[in-house]
Amino acid sequence: MEETLCIFLLISQLSVAVSGTLVVNVAQTFYQAEENHHITLEWTFTPKTLSSSNIYILCELLTDQKVSKVLFQLHEGVEVSESQDEQFSGRVQFDKDVLREGRLRLDVSRLRTEDSGLYLCEVNTESGSSSDKCRLNVTATHQLTCQTEPIQAEEGGDVSLQCHLDPSVDLRKETLEFTRADLNREDDVVHSYSDEKDRTYRQMDQYRGRTTLIHEDLIRGIISLNISSLTLTDSGLYTCYVPGLADSATITLTVVRKDQDNRTNTTIIESEKPGAEKMDVGAIVGGVHGALIGLGLILIGVLVKLGIIRMKKKQEAEKTPNISEMEKLETTSTEGDEELQKMILETS
Repeated sequence: MEETLCIFLLISQLSVAVSGTLVVNVAQTFYQAEENHHITLEWTFTPKTLSSSNIYILCELLTDQKVSKVLFQLHEGVEVSESQDEQFSGRVQFDKDVLREGRLRLDVSRLRTEDSGLYLCEVNTESGSSSDKCRLNVTATHQLTCQTEPIQAEEGGDVSLQCHLDPSVDLRKETLEFTRADLNREDDVVHSYSDEKDRTYRQMDQYRGRTTLIHEDLIRGIISLNISSLTLTDSGLYTCYVPGLADSATITLTVVRKDQDNRTNTTIIESEKPGAEKMDVGAIVGGVHGALIGLGLILIGVLVKLGIIRMKKKQEAEKTPNISEMEKLETTSTEGDEELQKMILETS
């Protein structure tokens, strides 16, 4: 690789000494692109070369850290991939067809943020040597996301509207705005932030003194706006906008009255009454069951007592000689029945 570079530099010096008439111009001095996209860098040179075998090209990235990395190298019309920096490996396509037209086109794919920097291309032909440069700025692709579910808060309370960037980035130097998208009016600013300060001069009157942006969260790519002393008119659609990233997202806020929550709680309590009724019915059934058991015990006692009475009457009848056996039994039965009815009436 060192020998190739030495040959390239020697040819450059010889070419300049011979003619010095070659002119290289960049098609565009500044390129802006997003991460993971692709871009085409282009240079033109005159006069056109008669043979591609006489062309020597070296294109390098000069980073802000003063480090040079080989983007592309052509030696006698043949691409030298061995000299290419690993950062660009497999990501640079060279358009051979336009080279004879005096154009150098390099397509760089799957851009990275570290691809940002100054690109210098030097061309050497039989007509001489010349170079030109352009700058490429690759920005990261970020997505702004806010709370997707509608937020419900109570009148008089506080709420936090929160959004975040993915991947995260320090937002302290960005311009941030929260607006009311549902009002359809120009002065719809809820809160504004720029130059690392809160800006209240454009804020709607109804939000003055009630909004707070959490600056400590910005370094982590989080945008948190607190709104205090909520009113019913605060309900609506809020838009969070980051102009520097050309991205925005929305949040829906609903503010409810306090008595609405109270009615809700009352409904929940009343819904528990059927369960309470079920517990009362169970107690009644248990009581009836116990009463029946008690009544049964009383009846058993009555029957036992009746048996004792009949036995006693029978013994007395046997001691009376003037009454026949049949009459004794009937008398005993009748008196026992009467005694049973009397005891049942007493227990009832």
